Amino acid sequence: KREKWIAPKPVPGINSDVEEATCTFNQDGSEVYFSRARIAKRKQMGCEIYMAKKEGDRYGNPILIPIAADSVVVTHPSLSADGRTLYFASNLSGGIGGLDIWKVTRDSDKGEWGKPQNLGAEINTIGNEAFPYIHPDGTLYFASNGRPGMGGYDIFLSKQKGNGYVVENMGYPINSSSDDFGITFLPGKETGYFTSRRPGGKGEDD
Repeated sequence: KREKWIAPKPVPGINSDVEEATCTFNQDGSEVYFSRARIAKRKQMGCEIYMAKKEGDRYGNPILIPIAADSVVVTHPSLSADGRTLYFASNLSGGIGGLDIWKVTRDSDKGEWGKPQNLGAEINTIGNEAFPYIHPDGTLYFASNGRPGMGGYDIFLSKQKGNGYVVENMGYPINSSSDDFGITFLPGKETGYFTSRRPGGKGEDD
């Protein structure tokens, strides 16, 4: 039996007159981290990541996570299960390609975030790596158009091995000859959702 979904509704408290995008929640849903477009002189200048705390049935007073300077893209946040590591995609200087996967860490789930760390050449390529998702079991999923794949962006999974990573293309039928990205899983289940531009959808990205 297929699940039925109600019509989408805007999340109260965090949406504004600029673009808000990819979001990630802490374990109890009391905090949300999300991307927001940076606007300067009426032009979009990169993206930033904000955090907002839940207040009743809404999230209020988004707070900027200070990761990079103006005009840098900092987007697609994914928070680890313990709340101490925030993964994101960015074109920060010192990277390997266009967008790379980076992370910031903190000593507790309420502490200050440290300096950005690039995940290195085992994850990142001269192309773009984006849409990281850190699974509670520690597996990192991300999309890349800089690795051999089926077409455009493919979804990859990576697991830590010693001080490095082992990266694997998820293959068909997850990946297609079109762009596939933005995978996420339901808590406690080997069931998830992802975005694809493959034929047969309602529009471009479905």
